[in-house]
Amino acid sequence: MKISNGLSYKAGSVARKIRAKLKLPVNQRLIRFCGIQRTGNHALINWIIAQEQLETCYINGAFPGVDPWQENWGISYPNFPYWPEERDARGELVGKELLLVSYENRPLDEVAADRDDISQYIGVSKSDRCVLVLRDPYNTFASWLKRDTPVTQAVVDLWKTYAYEFLGKQNVLGTKVCISFNEWFLSRDYRCKLAQQLGLRFTDRGVDVVSHHGGGSSFDGQALKGQTKSMKVLTRYHHYLDNPDFKGIFEADPELEYLSYEIFGDLPAQS
Repeated sequence: MKISNGLSYKAGSVARKIRAKLKLPVNQRLIRFCGIQRTGNHALINWIIAQEQLETCYINGAFPGVDPWQENWGISYPNFPYWPEERDARGELVGKELLLVSYENRPLDEVAADRDDISQYIGVSKSDRCVLVLRDPYNTFASWLKRDTPVTQAVVDLWKTYAYEFLGKQNVLGTKVCISFNEWFLSRDYRCKLAQQLGLRFTDRGVDVVSHHGGGSSFDGQALKGQTKSMKVLTRYHHYLDNPDFKGIFEADPELEYLSYEIFGDLPAQS
C-alpha cells in the first residue's frame, strides 16, 4: 500500500508540475495577506480559515523573493486530512483548496513584486486575492511597546505607507481587499461583506478565536481564548497615554493622527 501511495503521489506531483509550467491552476484559492505585526493579522486569518473549513495551507511570515516552503515563520495545514509539509518542501505542488500566504512587516513594493515570483513555488491558483489589513496606530504601537518592541521611525514609516495604500493615495499592490481590523472586530455586517469580497461563504465561525501565533494578545495572551469580545482591543492605548515613548511617537509625527482619523474615525474614549 505504501508503494502504491508513493507512486500515486509521484505521478500526481509530475502532473501538477506540468500544469504549473502551462500556467494551469494547481490551487483553488490563494490569499496573499499583508500586515504589520500586532495589527490582528492572525485573528483575521483564523477567521478566514474557519469560514468554510476548506483544506487549507497557511504559510506564516513569508519572505518576498524567497521560496516560502524553505523560509517562513511556520506552516500549518488546517482541515487537511494529512500533513503534506515534506512534499511541499520538495516542490511537489500539493493542491490546496485555500492557500494563505502571510507577509508581516514587509514593504509593499516587495510584496507586489512577489506576486508572480511566488507561483513558481506554490503553483498557479484559480483565484488570487491580495489583502491589506490595518489597525489604528495608537493600539498598534501600544501593543508593540507592551511586547517591549521598540517603535522605530522605520516602523512608523511602514505603518504610514500601509495607510496611504489603504486610503488610495498610492496603489502599489494593485487590486486588493483593504480590511480595517477595528471595524472587523466591531461589526458582524462588515465581516459578512468582507467574506463576500474574499469569495467565502459567511458563517462567522472563528471570530472568538485567540491565535497562538505571536503569543496571542499582547495584553491578554491567550487568557481570554473564546472570549475575544471581552478583550478591549480598541482601547489598549489608554494604558500608554502617559508613557513618554508612546507620546513621543505621535508628537514627532502629527500626520499619524490625521491618517488614523481618516481611516478609523474617533477611537473609543477613556472610561
